[in-house]
Amino acid sequence: SAGVKACLQAGKWLPEAEHEAGEGPQRSRINRCSLLPPLFDGCFFFLLGSFKGTTKDELAKLLQEGGGQLLRRQPKPDSDVTQTLNAAAYHAEPGSDQALCTQYIIYNPQGTYKPAVVRRGKVWSAPSTWIIDCIAAFSLLPVDS
Repeated sequence: SAGVKACLQAGKWLPEAEHEAGEGPQRSRINRCSLLPPLFDGCFFFLLGSFKGTTKDELAKLLQEGGGQLLRRQPKPDSDVTQTLNAAAYHAEPGSDQALCTQYIIYNPQGTYKPAVVRRGKVWSAPSTWIIDCIAAFSLLPVDS
């Protein structure tokens, strides 16, 4: 959305009303005022490969500002350690498969290297465009497979 892109260029969140599109910004403000966890609270992200358009640094900044944590190593879906982590994604749809997922492998959907689609318990793969869409909607949206 224009608002997210303007924020990226400015390096900070601009006055929301100037760039509002959809319900995301309003829901974000209500969330902040209610002292609820930030959008990516409880979620961990591994940025795979290189990214065009939005750079890896910009994505990392958006994720961290949204309460997400960055992983230095790609999470292993088959690892018992990974699957027994007790974190929960506050803003995922309750009762959905995604509510259990707390680790995302983020990739460039236009890139040459795309991981096999991962949807195993706590670890899912998702395109970088999903992050921008989530921020615009202020919701952990379903990941299209």
